[in-house]
Amino acid sequence: MRKKRRSIKAQGRFLIRISDMLGNGFAISDAIQFLQYADSKEQTSQMNKQLQNGMPLHEVLLKHHFDANACSQIYFAEKHGEMIPALKEAGQYLLKKHEDRQTLWKLIRYPLLLMVILVLVAGLVRNILLPQFESIYQALNYTPPGSLKFFLNAIEQAPIILLSLLLFLSAAASCLYVYLKKKLPVKRAAWLSKIPVYRFYYKNYYSQFLAREWSFLLKSGFSIYEILHIMESQNFRPLLRDTAILLREKLLAGQTFSAALSSVDFLENQFVELVRHGEKNGRLDRELYYFSRISLKKMEEKAQNAFQIIQPVVFMLIGVFLVAIYLSILFPMFQMIDAV
Repeated sequence: MRKKRRSIKAQGRFLIRISDMLGNGFAISDAIQFLQYADSKEQTSQMNKQLQNGMPLHEVLLKHHFDANACSQIYFAEKHGEMIPALKEAGQYLLKKHEDRQTLWKLIRYPLLLMVILVLVAGLVRNILLPQFESIYQALNYTPPGSLKFFLNAIEQAPIILLSLLLFLSAAASCLYVYLKKKLPVKRAAWLSKIPVYRFYYKNYYSQFLAREWSFLLKSGFSIYEILHIMESQNFRPLLRDTAILLREKLLAGQTFSAALSSVDFLENQFVELVRHGEKNGRLDRELYYFSRISLKKMEEKAQNAFQIIQPVVFMLIGVFLVAIYLSILFPMFQMIDAV
């Protein structure tokens, strides 16, 4: 029997609770054992057994289908030792992800309902009302003008056009998925980082993620080569592994770290400039940490602005569709009145 996967919200709460308990002196196994009774979940009991058998925490969470991005934060924390803040930040990331999904759903669910109703009304107009107009035209021996014929034909063909467009977009999305799946992770990331609008979030996410984890690792005394080795040693995030291999090759070829980073297309230019600046003044660990905080804040503000734009745009499209339906009813009636 397949076990039920924890929701994103439940995952976030679970990680934050463990972080709080670690901060109050609990060991990880003790914290999870306590949550076994608090959550009453069989999964939690299995987690504790896997930890006792020597499995790293990030692997335990991956086996229980926790978010891969959150697990990667915990993987790095196992190296640099900042487990308490890492667990808390991973949990907060998951709660924010859940909140963003809920916000998006609240913004679009009412417009989606209206759109479904309008599509049903348009279907009734096309299948019931328009044939009635055609019968009246024949009874009155009336030939509608070209503009009215064009409008009625557009209303009649609209469902076919919309269905064809939907099938085309589905096929294009499937082809794009297969195309990107065949690409190497670094090449795929470079392609995704060029998509308008999406590239801002994609590049900022990876820039702030690497900035935060590298800052902790540098603070803990790891060298750049050791950090890249840590990234190469995991397989659940292929993009990070292949990026580390690419950077190490460029460092061995004699390039500086900032010069090597400039060849990574999915990182922000400001991130590369910050690394170049940090190499000179010796404060790279602290500057990377503050950069990660600022980048994360920028992403949150940008996402909030996007949410504020989505609903008015959807309502505007619905309004245009509604006007078209009204015109499909009123326009033929006015034309017949004028003819009489």
